Amino acid sequence: MDTENYDLTKLFNDVSGWTFAQVGAIILLCLLVYHVLRYVVPRVAEKLPARFRLLVLNLIPLARVTLFAVAVVLIIPLVFNVTLKNFILVLGTVGVALGFAIKDWATSAVAGIVAIFERPYRSGDWIRVGDDYGEVIDIHTRSVKLRTADDDVVTIPHSRIWSENIASANDGSKTLMCVAEFMVAPDRQTDGIIDILTDVAHTSPYLDWARPVQVIMKNEIYATRVRLKAYPFELRDQFNFTTDLTMRGRDALINADIRIVATPDFGPEG
Repeated sequence: MDTENYDLTKLFNDVSGWTFAQVGAIILLCLLVYHVLRYVVPRVAEKLPARFRLLVLNLIPLARVTLFAVAVVLIIPLVFNVTLKNFILVLGTVGVALGFAIKDWATSAVAGIVAIFERPYRSGDWIRVGDDYGEVIDIHTRSVKLRTADDDVVTIPHSRIWSENIASANDGSKTLMCVAEFMVAPDRQTDGIIDILTDVAHTSPYLDWARPVQVIMKNEIYATRVRLKAYPFELRDQFNFTTDLTMRGRDALINADIRIVATPDFGPEG
């Protein structure tokens, strides 16, 4: 019994008001540095080219993990008497209790750490998780935030990377593929369609000329599916680029006497 009491009392150092002041100063300093980085880094990144913006934005989640680790390393020796025996004792008693109490949070937090190093998504990436597609605007300890095309902010827990596929449209690159799709009537030859749509893409102000332009065709039951694939110069222009390709591609096909079919034509008995 005396040994147990001795071990328990030796878990902690002599805690005084100065100890609390030191712990508080460490926490405040780390929080201050993190909030300064969250304010400064995105504003600096916005002024950089796309390829550098994505790299700079990813400093934020890395800085958060680093600052958390620094705070823990500095605070633990101030409060606890760090020995191997004490470490094992605390780990065995506190670990199980915390495991049940914060199981879901811990699962997402561990997944968040994995995400930082495996990088299924980065700040500035455009990703799809389930039905949600948007730009990664912030990566927290527990969750990732997306801004969708409708300007909604969606918060998704990191734990979904264990059970769902994460589709990244650009995977850290400064551009991504956009697709404009057309359903054309199958009652005429397809000569000229590829040249027409390639010209449409090459005359778009959003086009990234360093990437290829492709036109893919596939026979469907009631139409020929034509897909115009190209890359915008800037990630955030993807929706304007797709709209531009769709509008001008549709008009160019119609002017070439190529009929666009919106729905399958079942005839008069439809």
